[in-house]
Amino acid sequence: MSRRRIATAAAVGVVALASVAAASSTALGATAVQPANKHEHGHNTLSYTVSTPVVDKIKNGPWTLSQGDASVGGPTVTVDGVTYPNAAVDPSGTGAVPAQSGITGTPSPLTGYCSVSNGANPSSGTVLRQPAHTTLAMQPYYFPFVTSSDGGKTLTGYFDYRPKDTDEAVVSATSTDHGKTWTYTGEALEQNSGLCANGNTNDDGQGHAFVMTVPGYGGNGQADSGSSAQILYTLSRPLGDAPGINLIVHKLTPKGDDPLAGLPASEPVGEGGGTAATAAVTVPAGPLGAGVTVNVGSTDNFEQPGHFNVDGHIVDCNDDNATATAFTGCTTRDGAGVTIAAGDAVTADSVIPAGDQQTSGLIAPDGIISTIPDYKAAPKGSVAVLYTEKIDNYYIPTTTTAAVTLPAATVPVASTSALPLTDGSVTVSLGTVAGIVQTTCTGETATSLTGCTGGTGAVAKGSDVGAPGAAVVPYATLALTGEGKNKPKSLFGNNEDLEIVRVAYTYDGIHFTDLGPITGLNDPNSNSTTELRWVGSRGTVITNPDGTYGLFLSGAYAADGDSDAFNQIFYSSSTNGVNWSAPQKLLGTDYTFSAEAQQAANGGAPAVSGYYAGRVYDPTVVQNSNGTLTMVFAGYGTPKPLPTTGSVLGTDPSSLFTVPAAEAADYRTILSLTLRPYWTK
Repeated sequence: MSRRRIATAAAVGVVALASVAAASSTALGATAVQPANKHEHGHNTLSYTVSTPVVDKIKNGPWTLSQGDASVGGPTVTVDGVTYPNAAVDPSGTGAVPAQSGITGTPSPLTGYCSVSNGANPSSGTVLRQPAHTTLAMQPYYFPFVTSSDGGKTLTGYFDYRPKDTDEAVVSATSTDHGKTWTYTGEALEQNSGLCANGNTNDDGQGHAFVMTVPGYGGNGQADSGSSAQILYTLSRPLGDAPGINLIVHKLTPKGDDPLAGLPASEPVGEGGGTAATAAVTVPAGPLGAGVTVNVGSTDNFEQPGHFNVDGHIVDCNDDNATATAFTGCTTRDGAGVTIAAGDAVTADSVIPAGDQQTSGLIAPDGIISTIPDYKAAPKGSVAVLYTEKIDNYYIPTTTTAAVTLPAATVPVASTSALPLTDGSVTVSLGTVAGIVQTTCTGETATSLTGCTGGTGAVAKGSDVGAPGAAVVPYATLALTGEGKNKPKSLFGNNEDLEIVRVAYTYDGIHFTDLGPITGLNDPNSNSTTELRWVGSRGTVITNPDGTYGLFLSGAYAADGDSDAFNQIFYSSSTNGVNWSAPQKLLGTDYTFSAEAQQAANGGAPAVSGYYAGRVYDPTVVQNSNGTLTMVFAGYGTPKPLPTTGSVLGTDPSSLFTVPAAEAADYRTILSLTLRPYWTK
C-alpha cells in the first residue's frame, strides 16, 4: 500500500522515454505456446503444454491466511456480525470453505494473527506462527525466486512474505516434490517484527527478492577484482520505483539449510524523512484504540499510514486523515505508552538501511527479472541480467492549478517541464464527468499550456494531467475487475506507471552497466487489448536446446488497471537477448470470476482457477532432468485482495460475481505447474 508519488517523470522527461519500447502483440493461447519466430531445430518451433496448477503448501512457517483463530476454539468465528468458518482446510480437500484471515470488505489481517483475539478485530498480544504439524496453503507469499542444483529434485525458494497492511519479510523454503509442498528454512529483513497491526499499517518493507552468484564481489567493479559470492537483492518498497533509487544488496552467508542465516532478522525501511514534534502529546499503547494526533513541522518523506521513531520508540500512525503537519491515529508499540515533548526529533526509517550497500547503474529498478546465460554483449567474466525499470506515476507529470472548461486556449498547470512540445505540439489527457478527453496545445509557458484546442467538459482544479502515452481506459472497463476510481480528477484511477525491460551486466553485483532496453515484449504507451502495457519484475530466462533464449514472464494490458495486476504468464524467445518474439500466453486470469461465483453460491472450496482468477504473475522456472520445467508463480483471487462487500465484478454481463459478506480473501498465493516442451513443424 505504498503511497503514490506524483511528477517523478520530470526527472527523466515523459516524451523522451515514451518512445523507447517497441510495440508487441499478444495471442491468447490455451494450453500450448508457439513462439512467433522459428529457430533452427530441424526448422521446428518450440512449444509448451501446461499442466493444471496446484496450490502450494508450506510447513512450519510464519502465520498463514488459512490457519484460523485458535483463541476462539470453535468451528466458526464472528467478525462485525458476520460468521466465517474457523478451520483451515486443503483447498482441494474436504469441501469446507477455507477460513481466511483477511476477509472481503474489512481491513487485514483479522482474527488469529495475534494471540489475543476471540474474534475481535484487531487482535492483540503476540504475533502467532503457523500451527505446529500443519501443512497449509502458501499464503500470503508472492514474488517467488526458485533455484535447483540437482536437476529439479530439490528446490530452494526465496519468497516475498507480505501479510496485507501488516508486515513484509523475505522467507526461504525448500521443496522435494516440484513445489507442491515447501518446508520453511528461514526468515529475514522483517519490516514490523512483533507488531499486532490494526489492519491499516505500513507493510512496505523489502520485497522482490532475487539471488544470484557474482564473480567479483568486494572488488572495484572490474573483472577479476573480487571473489565469488551469492548476493540477495531487495527493493526498498517505500521509495522504490523512482529515479535515483536502486536495489539493496545483501551478501548471503548460509548456515545449515538456512540461506538467510547471516542477515538481520529485522531491517525496516522507510522514506528517510526527518522533522520535530511541535506540541507535547502522550501516545497510548496500540494497536487497539483510536490513537492520538502528533503535530510536527512537516510530514514530508514519511509514509502515511506508516510509522516513525521518536526517542528510541516506534510510533505507528495508521489514520488516512494525516495532514502536511500532523500524523493521526497514532499508537506506540511500547506497552507503557510514550510521552513526546515539543522539539523531540521524529524520524522515518532510511530508504537504504545504515550499513547496507545498494546497486549503482540500474535505472529505477523494480527488481531483477533473471540472469541471461552467456550473453554475448556482456564482457567476459561478468553476469548479465534482465531487469525492469519502473517509475511510479510517470505519465502524470503535473496537475491543473485552476478549474478550466474545455475547449480552452490555455490550461494552467503546476509545471510544463516534463511536457515538451514535439513537432510543435503536445497532447494531454484530462478527466471530466463524461470521461477522459484530450486537448492538443501548440505553446507553453513555465506554468501553462497555450494554443490549446479539442476536448469538451469541465476540468477541476488539481486534476491530474496525463502526458502523451498516458493510460486512458474508461472507468466502466476498469470497474469490471474492481480497478479504477470513479473520480475524474485522478483520470479515473488509471495506472500511469512506466515499465520497460532493460539489460545490464556486472562483475561484482553492485556496480552495473546498463546496456539499454529490449524490444518486443510490451509497449509502455499502449491502451489496446492486444499489446501488453506492463511487464513484471520476476521471470526466468533459459537456454533452449537450439541455443536460443526462452523467457517466462508476466504482463498486463492497460485495461487491467494496475501495473502489478498481471493477466497472463507468457513465453517469448530471442536469438540475441535484445529482440524478443511477441509474447505468447501460457496461463491467464479469469475475469468472469466464475470460480469465486460458484463458491459463493454453493459453498465448498473454490476451483483452483479461483486462486489466480484476478492476478497471475511472477513466474520462476526450474529445468528438470527429464526435460520438463517446473514453474512456480503467484496468484490473487481478485485483482484487489480485499474487494468491497457487495461490489459486482466480472466481464460476463450474464453471470456477474457479487462479493458476499463472508467471501474469503485469496491473495498472494503460491502455485506451481509443469511445462512440457515439444517441437512442431
